[in-house]
Formats: sequence, C-alpha cells, structure tokens
Amino acid sequence: MLILTLAVATLGTWLYSRVDGALAQLTGKSTVFGLSDVVTVERDKQGIPTIKAKNRVDIAVATGFIHAQERFFQMDLLRRNSAGELASLFGEIALNYDKSVRRHRFRDRARTIVSQLPDDQLALLKGYTRGVNRGLSALRADPFEYLLLQQAPVQWSEEDSVLTIFSMYLDLQSQDGKRERTLGLLNSVLSSQVYNFLNPKGSQWDATIDGTNYAPAPLPTLPWPSATANNLFNNPLLDSINSLEAFSETSNKLLAASNNDKYQDDEFPGSNNWAVSGDISQSGSAIIANDMHLGISVPNTWFRAVFEYSHLGKLVKITGATLPGTPNMVIGSNTHIAWGFTNSYGDFNDVITLQANKNGKQYLTPDGYKDFTYHKQVIAIKGKPAQEINIKETIWGPVIGKDHQGNLLAYRWVAHDRQAINFYATALELSENIDQAFDVAARSGIPSQNMMVGDSSGNIGWTIMGPIPKRGESTGEVPSSWSKSSNHWQGYLAPNDYPRIKNPKSNRLWTANSRVVGGENLQKIGNGGYALGARAQQIKDNLFSLNTFDEPALLAIALDDRALFLKRWHQFILDKVLTDEALAQHNDFAQIKALLIRDSNLSANTDSVAYRLVRNFRLTIRDQVFSRLNDSLLAIDPSYSFNTIRHQIETPLWQLITEKPDNFLMLPEESWSALFTKALQQTFTDMTQLENGSTQSLLAATWGQQNTTNIQHPLSKAVPILGYWLDMPEKALSGDSYMPKVQGKSFGASQRMVVSPGHEEQGIFHMPTSQAGHPWSTYYGMGHKDWEQGNPSSFLPGKTKYTLTLLSY
Repeated sequence: MLILTLAVATLGTWLYSRVDGALAQLTGKSTVFGLSDVVTVERDKQGIPTIKAKNRVDIAVATGFIHAQERFFQMDLLRRNSAGELASLFGEIALNYDKSVRRHRFRDRARTIVSQLPDDQLALLKGYTRGVNRGLSALRADPFEYLLLQQAPVQWSEEDSVLTIFSMYLDLQSQDGKRERTLGLLNSVLSSQVYNFLNPKGSQWDATIDGTNYAPAPLPTLPWPSATANNLFNNPLLDSINSLEAFSETSNKLLAASNNDKYQDDEFPGSNNWAVSGDISQSGSAIIANDMHLGISVPNTWFRAVFEYSHLGKLVKITGATLPGTPNMVIGSNTHIAWGFTNSYGDFNDVITLQANKNGKQYLTPDGYKDFTYHKQVIAIKGKPAQEINIKETIWGPVIGKDHQGNLLAYRWVAHDRQAINFYATALELSENIDQAFDVAARSGIPSQNMMVGDSSGNIGWTIMGPIPKRGESTGEVPSSWSKSSNHWQGYLAPNDYPRIKNPKSNRLWTANSRVVGGENLQKIGNGGYALGARAQQIKDNLFSLNTFDEPALLAIALDDRALFLKRWHQFILDKVLTDEALAQHNDFAQIKALLIRDSNLSANTDSVAYRLVRNFRLTIRDQVFSRLNDSLLAIDPSYSFNTIRHQIETPLWQLITEKPDNFLMLPEESWSALFTKALQQTFTDMTQLENGSTQSLLAATWGQQNTTNIQHPLSKAVPILGYWLDMPEKALSGDSYMPKVQGKSFGASQRMVVSPGHEEQGIFHMPTSQAGHPWSTYYGMGHKDWEQGNPSSFLPGKTKYTLTLLSY
C-alpha cells in the first residue's frame, strides 16, 4: 500500500510539474536568438502584452515568442488544419478530413509562397519563426495538450505561418465549390423562371452603401418545377425508391453532418463593421466599430497586443488583435488610422466542367487536350500506417468530383495562387490616412475582406482587402467549361481598379457580409453567397437614428438584439396560421396566440419564449416547404447542399407562403394552411419536448434555454471530463443570426472593437475566453464576462503587472 501511495504521489508530482512547466514566462529575462537588441514585454492583469522594440523585426521575434508560449497548440492546429495533417495528431478520426484538404496541396503552395516573398516580408517571417521556436523551447515543459495526446510538438517553420492564413481561407471561403455546384444543379434541372425565383438578385433587406437595389424574381407562372421536372421525378437514381417520403430517411442520413440541430443552422462566418466620420463624431476623428463572427472555442482565435517600435526615426504604436501563427496586427488602431474587417463573400473561386477524352486520361483546354497531372501525398496517421493518395490536377486546379451528368469538375480558387498570401498588410501599421490604407489593402494577400477604415482627420472609407481575380466572360455563379480561352481568369485586379468608397455624404458606412455595392463594383467582386441584408439594414437604420456618436453609442449598435427581421413572421403567425379553424383544432394554439400578442416587440433576449417560437417556426416551415425539392435534388447529385443557399431562400420562401400558389408541385402537405398548422405544431412540440423524453411547459422554453453557450477546448470535446478545467462556463446569452448582436452556442463575435484613431484611451474591446491558452494561467478566462455582458471594457491594456525582458545573443 505504501509503495502504491508513493507511486501515485510520484506520478501526481510528475504530472503537476509537466502541466505547471507549460505556463508562459511572464517575468524575468530570457535570451532569444534573432533579436538585434533588448525587447521588453509588459503585460497587464489580463495578459495583454505591450511589446517594445527598436525595430519591426524584433517585434516579430518577440511576438512569435509570446504566441508560442501562450498559444502553440492552437497554432499547431491551424497549420495542420490547412496542411491536412490532423490525423498525425488525432489518429484515424481525422483521416477523411485530411484527405479532403490535401487536394489543395497547401503545404506545397506555402513553400512556394515563402520562396517568392520580398526580402522585407521574408525577414519578418523568419524573425517570427525564430521567436516561436525559442518561445517553445523556453517553456519548462511542452504545452499540456501534448502530454494528453502523448506526442511532442513539432518546431515551427516559415511555411507554417502561411498555412495559418490558409486555415482562414478554409474558414472564410469555400474549399469545395458546393454553392456553385448547387446553383449549377438548380440551373440545369429547373426552368430559368424557377431558377431565377430561387436565386434572387436582391430583396427588401438590401442595405448597400452605394444605394443600389435589385428586385427579386416573380413567382413562377407555370406549374413548377415545370416541364423540366422530369429531370427530378424520372431521374434513374430515384427508380429504386418507392416514394419521396421513403427517400427522406435516406437524405436525412446524408445531411446529418450539417443538420445535427435543425434550429442551429443559420450561423454564417463573417462579421459586422461600421464607421462614422469626424463630422458626426464627438472626437472629430473617425470611429470604427468591428465585430468578427466566427466559431468560438478555447482559446479564442485572436490574441490582443500592443506594438511599439521605431521606423525612420518615428515612434509607431499600434494596438489591436493578432492571429497566433502570424506576425501581423490583424485589426486595430495606430493613432492615425483604425481598421476592421468583415468577410466579403465575393466570388473568388470557380467550378470548371471538364471535357475528357474517351479514355478519360486527358481533358480539353484552349490548346487542345492535355494529360491530367498527379501529385502523391502521404498522410501520417497516429497509431496506424501512413496512407498514400494521388491528387488529380488540371492546369486550372484540382479535380474535385463529378457533376450529376458524370462530367469531371476542376476547381479554380484564389487560394491556389501565390497572390493569395503575403505579409504586405504590416504596412497598415505605418499608414497615416485612408488613401494609404486603400493602397495597402489592394496589395495584400489575405482572404478577401470588406475593410472599413477611418483616420484621425475624420475620413472614412470602404474597400476590398485581398486579391480579386479578373474573370473571364463566361465565368460566374454556375459551373462552366473553360476549354475556350475567353473563360479563363485574366490575372488579378490592379490596385487602381479596386472598388472603394470614400467619405460618403451621409458620413456613415456599414457592412455585414451582405452585398455592399452594385453595378461595376459588384461585377468586379462577384457574388460568392452573400448573407441576407437584415443585419446590415438594422445597423444602417441605427446609424441614421442618431446625429452624433461616441464609442458607447457604437457599442450599443453591436449589442442590438431586436428581432426586426422576424417582425413580419410574428405577424404572419397571428394572421395566417392562428386562424379560428386552427385554434379550434389545436388546444395548444390559444396559448401561443396569447403569448405572441403579449410579446409584440420581439427581441432575442434570454427570457423570451415568443422570440424562440417565431424564429424556430420560420426554420421549420422553410425546411418543410422545400423538403421534397431538396430530397429530389440530393438524389440527383449528392453534392447538392441546401445549406449553401439557405440565406437567399428567405425571399422566395416569403413569396410562397404569402401568395400560396397552387402551381408548386412539391408541396409536402395537401394545402398551404395544413403546412402552416403542421409547422407550428412541430415547433411547439420541439420546444416543449426535452432531450430526456420528458416535457416542459411552453413558458419554460425560453430563448436562453436554447441559446446557452458551449464554448469548449478542442480536447474537452474528446475527453469531456477535461471540460471542468478547460471550458468556459455555460451561459444563456441574448442575440442571434439576423441582428447586429450575433450569438450562438459556440459562435458569435470573436471580438468587438470600437475605436477612434488618436483617441484610443476612449476605445472599447471585447474578446471571449481570454488571452491565455493554459488553464492555470492567472488570467485564464479574464475578460470573458465583459464579452458576455457587453461591458465597455478598455481598448488599451491596463497598468503593467508583469515585465519580461528578452535579450539578444
């Protein structure tokens, strides 16, 4: 017994020392190879570092050191994610994902990009890499995650920083062309009238900054899916299925990965940002607000920091958020300009229909038939032998599958080109006005974003930051053949041709992942699947409701959880669903009616039952209206994805349920009124039925009950017991998808920033989870409550609590 006790004590001591040894060094001195001079790192109580150095490369070295000590496992996941190397860490469970990513050969492309970087950018990247590897080795033990995984961390390389940005491409743009393939299927099997109806160019929610509007298409006049419905009903893939109802079970299994929770599928990676000019700000400087919407886990995507260094004899000071794995300041303010991003959802990829020869070994190009090329990829798998795969490629990009007619498809994507990534964005740190920032944006290699920028002179502007391809004459939203040279991309847009808007007469700008501009500018950017404009419209209306602004006023817009988008749905249920006939047939409907009448001004607050009911009813009826059509299309082509077009469906859906046409051939019920009743009954049942099989009253089914956060560390998802130490506490939060305050269970604002350049001391910054990646850190979870509660926490760090000195050799 004594021996056992000693053994357990020894093991416990060893485990404690290993976990404790992985804590970041906060004070004292450390020697770092690659520094040209001494660097000081001053952290406040939240762990936000102010890095002071003589030059920008030393800032990069120190940033790498800190990132590695605080966030190396996160960085490792990002590089492995885009390289398709997760199976080497997690085993066979990640193999299929690795295979899907390997077709892009991002590690090969990252090496090429690094080899072609300008000298100043390469020096920055090399300095950052040296800092990362020194920071990792300076830990007294490997990051604790590797102890649990029984592996050792692999050193960082320059290409890994490029891979980190490729991971953002995977998050923010499509890697498989599913939306374009889905639209291509709709276009080929439905009439043009029906296709245009389901793929509207505009809606009543449009809120562009240039005032352009496009009308939605009218309801189809003929029975639809019209004459081409034979493509649906007589498809050979359906011959073995007795009925569409029987097929539903099959399709549900195919869709299970994206529909685990039918009421949580409206999340849309992106962001909100807006700006007011100095003419209507209290500071006289522009004010920029930005909140980037992403999946939220532990630790958070971003890492807050302040850089201070000299450039040409001038002091540069920039405050904002960095991305661990890269040396850049992603968003922030340098006292002259402030900037932020939203995902642009432009069209930065194309699906190409290939014309193969008879033996399938060649494909047609403008220069005749060419052989496919093949690239061998070896995937390491933890605990298993490595697997070898061959990537089939064309001159335009990898082969990604076949269409419903059996034609091979290739993928052309900005992310495959050297223009996709560079580190020119660091020049924003030196920009002193929005014109200089515009120039930097047009030369930068990042996943193309809406950049909102303002300067201390009061100017505001919008542009696209990142590469924009010059498209061929027939490329667009559906797959096409590129066997003619006119369809190829014609290089990339020159900086002077970038779309941009400066100092609008309204003194206000805003974006929220929906269409921002029209006309020629829209032709340049394209449509890669814009969000519905409801968020943008609500932000716009809030901006025009006031005449002057300060930082708290702009934060209030970010926290707006009013459900204006659902106002018409609320009234629709009262007027068209809760009819006298329906009330007589369903005992529960009287309670629903009383609830909706009492809560007439919907907002997504945590105690609202009415909001949850109206919101979920809309999703239920949407899925039911299109259920048979979706089942049929999925049978024709398994790559069909309703999820990729669900936001644009709001417009045709509303037209259908309000006009109730009798020419829709795939209505799943005998009448529209029967469909409405069924959808409301299903919503009520889902809200009152608990997971354990018991029931609750409708009044207990609040929005907060459904919208309770579940912000986890990647390891706790695999080993739930670890969640007690690693995860953020569960919390019911207000907010949802179609309003400025975007909030889901593990999705929402990955940061909130409101700042006026030159007045940073008045700025506001929120970030979920915290700076720390280690659960024993003194600031683990610090700042998370401010993010939850919307408290106006400071943009600038607080007073120094920890000082670390980094010495050169």
